Amino acid sequence: MADSIADDQLPASRSLAQEQVNTEGMHLLVPHQLNSKAYVLGRLGREVRRRFTQTLAAWSLNPSHYGVLLLLEEIGQASQQQLAKLLDIDRANMVDLLDVLQGREFVERTADARDRRRHIIKLTVSGRQAISQMRQATDKLDYEFFRNLDAQEQATLHTLLLKLFKSELD
Repeated sequence: MADSIADDQLPASRSLAQEQVNTEGMHLLVPHQLNSKAYVLGRLGREVRRRFTQTLAAWSLNPSHYGVLLLLEEIGQASQQQLAKLLDIDRANMVDLLDVLQGREFVERTADARDRRRHIIKLTVSGRQAISQMRQATDKLDYEFFRNLDAQEQATLHTLLLKLFKSELD
């Protein structure tokens, strides 16, 4: 990055030479960390989560809200308990997530006709429209984050990540 910054673009107290020394010094600190797959994946995970959370903030939502919406889009409707179980979210936290989504009019919560103690959750038209917009934004994030990998590398990475994800669920 320092190579593309001219000295006159840096604050007066810093020069390009100082910027290069700082960058080079940082590279000297991380060789062992870069050899750790867990460390690298953790750092990348932290960064993509930060960007993902920032993307969803445009709708005042977080990744957990998005997961609920995507699941409802896929299965149509579910009880609060089913959603909590499928997404591995504590039931009390699920109530809070659904309160936000219902307040935004993205989901509707109705009493189950067979058991009035249960609530059935389903997407609203506004919720479906919001998912479409969020998907466009998250697709843009995917494109930007993975732009340095070609299509084959991205497909391979995705396959390997899914394999790890599934093995952790077992």
